[in-house]
Amino acid sequence: MSIFIFEDDVIQAQHMKRLVEEICERHQLVYDFIEVTSKSECIIEKLSHTTYVPIYFLDIEIKGEERKGLQVAQSIRKYDTQGIIVFVTTHSEFAPISYQYMVSALTFIDKGLPYEERYRMFEQCLLHYEARNQSEVPADDFIVENMNATVRIPFPSIEYITTDEPHRLALVSKDRIIHFYGTLKEIETLDERLLRCHQSYLVNKMQILAYDTLEKALILKSGKQIPVSRRLANKVRRIVKDER
Repeated sequence: MSIFIFEDDVIQAQHMKRLVEEICERHQLVYDFIEVTSKSECIIEKLSHTTYVPIYFLDIEIKGEERKGLQVAQSIRKYDTQGIIVFVTTHSEFAPISYQYMVSALTFIDKGLPYEERYRMFEQCLLHYEARNQSEVPADDFIVENMNATVRIPFPSIEYITTDEPHRLALVSKDRIIHFYGTLKEIETLDERLLRCHQSYLVNKMQILAYDTLEKALILKSGKQIPVSRRLANKVRRIVKDER
C-alpha cells in the first residue's frame, strides 16, 4: 500500500496520518509509505517512483483555492488511472459536480462528521483498497531489484522502457509511468519478451501491433510509435514477422 495525504492544515494532516496509521495497525495492513504534503508537485514527483498503485486522501480547498484538490486529482489521473481517490473536505457541496472532473473518486469524507463516523469511513476506504490490491495480484510480474530501485508491475501492462536521463529509465505502462535508476543493458536481460529496437528503447513484444517499414517505427496496440534504429531494423522486422 502507498498512501498520499494532501492537506495544508498541519493539525488536520497529522490527525489524518494518525488515523490511517491506527487503522493499518488494527487490521495489520502493511504500507510502503504515508506521504503527507500540501504541495501537489510532491505527489506527482513521488508518484512516478511508487511500486504499488496508491490511495489518495485529498483535501479540496488548499491555501484558499476552493477546487485545488479536484484539479490535483485530474493531474494524478494523467499518471495513475487505477489509484483510489478519496476527497476529505468541508466542501461536501462539491460532491455533485466532481463527476465533471472525471477523476472517478471513491467517496467524500466530511471533516465535520463525528470522529467515530470519520474513522469508519477511513477504515472502509483502506479495507476496500487492501481487498482490491489482493484480488488484483498478477501471476506475471516484471520485477527490477537493484541497489537503487525496486519495481514490480504486471508485465502485460508494460508498453516500453526508455532512457529518461543519465542512468535513469522510464517504464511506460498502459496506465502509469515509473521512473527508476538502471540501464537498458541491465533490463533487457530480465525478460526475453523485451525487444531492443533502438539505443534508447526496449519494447514489450506483447504490445506490438505492426512494424512501419517506411517510418522505421513500431506501432503499439495503444497507437504509440516507437522508433527503430537502422542498425536493428532488419532484426526487429524479422522478429515482428515471426511473432505474428
